[in-house]
Amino acid sequence: MKKFKVALSFGAIFLAFQVFTPTSQAVAKKEIEKKIPVQFLGINDLHGFIEGNSNKAENGKAIGGMSSLAYNFQQEQRTFAKSNALTSIKSNSVLVQSGDIVGGSPAISGLLQDQPTMNSMNAIGFHVGTVGNHEFDEGIVEFKRILHGNRPTYDTPNFENILYYNTSKSTTDIVISNIIEKNSKKLLNGFKPYTIKKVDGINIGYIGVVTPTIKEIVMDEHMKNISVIKPEIAVAKYTKELRKKGVNAIVILAHMGAKMNASAGTTIDTQKSATVEGDVVNLLQGVNKIDPKNSIDLVFSGHSHSFVNGSYKGIRVVQSLQYSNAYSAVTGILSSKTKDFIKMPQAEIKYNYTKSSTTIAKNKVAKKVEAIIKDANKRVHPIINAKIATMHVERINSVPDPDGFGAAIGNIITDAQLKMANAKKYPTDFAFTNTGGVRTDLIGKKIGNNYIVTWGAAQAVQPFNNFLQHVTMTGNQIKEALNSQFNNGTRTLEVAGLHYTYNDRGIVDIFVDSTNASLDLQKTYNVVINDFLSGGKDNFSVFKQAKNLKTIAIDTDILIEYLTKLKMIDAHYTSRAVKIK
Repeated sequence: MKKFKVALSFGAIFLAFQVFTPTSQAVAKKEIEKKIPVQFLGINDLHGFIEGNSNKAENGKAIGGMSSLAYNFQQEQRTFAKSNALTSIKSNSVLVQSGDIVGGSPAISGLLQDQPTMNSMNAIGFHVGTVGNHEFDEGIVEFKRILHGNRPTYDTPNFENILYYNTSKSTTDIVISNIIEKNSKKLLNGFKPYTIKKVDGINIGYIGVVTPTIKEIVMDEHMKNISVIKPEIAVAKYTKELRKKGVNAIVILAHMGAKMNASAGTTIDTQKSATVEGDVVNLLQGVNKIDPKNSIDLVFSGHSHSFVNGSYKGIRVVQSLQYSNAYSAVTGILSSKTKDFIKMPQAEIKYNYTKSSTTIAKNKVAKKVEAIIKDANKRVHPIINAKIATMHVERINSVPDPDGFGAAIGNIITDAQLKMANAKKYPTDFAFTNTGGVRTDLIGKKIGNNYIVTWGAAQAVQPFNNFLQHVTMTGNQIKEALNSQFNNGTRTLEVAGLHYTYNDRGIVDIFVDSTNASLDLQKTYNVVINDFLSGGKDNFSVFKQAKNLKTIAIDTDILIEYLTKLKMIDAHYTSRAVKIK
């Protein structure tokens, strides 16, 4: 919403008296303000979960899946059009995404290079989006190939799976303002910083921006020729440019974290009015300093996989969980006079309730998306549905315990890395992996009294195919790595071969599992980490000091091989990090 100051001159006061004349009344009638309703429907952090991921809302109902999203979006559009007497359900409705639509994907999308996800987005009709850090997982060249629907080459990952797969160019305008090419100092080739879309004659500007930590969380090899501008500098530059073009209604698509003010006690089920905190607020504060007259009205955020529906100084900020489990439904009123929002847009974050196959079949768009999903499933079915193990529980949790360090499936992942490294003749004392690489619960399919774990279920837990590396580290370096967790937000470590105690100040004691003796800070140990950590990513810079690096295997393959050898998975969980006073 445009920020401005009002100053009354003598002439303005004189003109004010003229409103009572017949002539001025006629002019006023010609300038009657037209109020234009607009709707925005948005998602973030899909990560290729086109089928959903067996999650449930607080009320126990199933949520997730892109065919259900297609249905729910159309219902939102119909309701909005009817309540505003619009002749078309699409004319005043804009569909947006705020990054990480692909990358870290389950096998149904990942084995087909996320092309089923792109096809689903096209079928639903998304208009504008931005990139997140995961769009860079395999390098910007591969993401652009997927985006443009180009045929694969022999060096394309999963080449044999996608050689004859139906590709199509994305119909979504992708905007990103703060990524530039290091050599040319120009915007990333093939992308634009913003786009302008009309709704009933009124221009709305959309600026894309990604977290400045992208260089810390994306492999170095994929960021070689890329520089990242401070988000506030980039956004302020283009809010000024849009304003010069007469665009006063501005939406930011920000793949940056946000959260609700904790004291408000608001959740997706209560949605109490509250202010917003986090990186998005830092962005808006920075823009306000650089461009005090900016006309930002609405921010779709992402990256933190959060529920967000709040405000910052009259700007609506939203975020709708992850994996198509929810979506943001935002409405506002535009003025034909100011070409801006009349007031702050209103929003509700809604669960994407999973619809029955009968309901999906009755909706043209949902049916088309379901066909894309079924086709993808058919192509990868022989791989992802192969049974590899059994367990007595439906799922093993990927959510860290309440004190924030370690999860049940994280123990199994690092156990796999430790034990399989030793089995492959790489003597290993400890294994570490980053929690960000653990994407979902390990979910079984009920068969009789047990639950079957498939290849696809295991792959979904750890889908990135990072290289496992055998290195040497001192006890001091290991302690520093564990201490790095305390100043790192949600970026923590899963561990095997050791356990430790800690308090609010940091690590207290570290114990070696094999002897139960304290870690010798001067001794050199053999450690397994992935190439993400060995590059110092997630701010674990001490791992860059590791020596004698040898590549063992791919972490996804190691997990699957380990579970296959186990046959029956023990779901019992004991925390390897214990908080003490």
